[in-house]
Amino acid sequence: MKLIPIVLMLQLTIALAGIFPAGAFPDQKDTRLNDLFSILQSSDDPILLQETETRIWEIWHESGRKEIDILMEEASEATQLGKLEYAESIYSRIVDVVPEFSEGWNRRATVRYYQKDYDSSLEDIKQTLILEPRHFGATWGLGMIFGLNRNFPAAIAAFERLLELKPNSQGIKQRIELLRQEMIKGAV
Repeated sequence: MKLIPIVLMLQLTIALAGIFPAGAFPDQKDTRLNDLFSILQSSDDPILLQETETRIWEIWHESGRKEIDILMEEASEATQLGKLEYAESIYSRIVDVVPEFSEGWNRRATVRYYQKDYDSSLEDIKQTLILEPRHFGATWGLGMIFGLNRNFPAAIAAFERLLELKPNSQGIKQRIELLRQEMIKGAV
């Protein structure tokens, strides 16, 4: 299994950010995102944090194209019903039609994760993070897959990045500590 080290992935994301300026794509260009991320990083109010995260997800789901939004809803329903292959095919159509729509990639990564197709999920996560480096959902998925593959340093780095994006993320500090303990056990 070929996994891209987290440092390399983050370097690639940063390098590509110079080529593709932040906010260049439909779901990432919304100027409200900067203020919402500022709230995520500075507030301790759990209600405000939940409302802010919900609003970010809503913005990320706005493709700017009605037909894509309809497909996103159809794929989401298919996922909820456990029709994962069908959902994946819809998300694949979405990323083919609108490759600059980060949430299409993220949703397909999630379906592939549910199917335990971790390599393909990682590729979609990489594309999501190129398009939206602040995507905390994709960053969480990255950490989970690296952890499942026992790449503990990369998993820890991903979860530490998640804490940069969302310092009040529930359970992440404990997850990092568990990963460090697993890494120590594996080294013995």
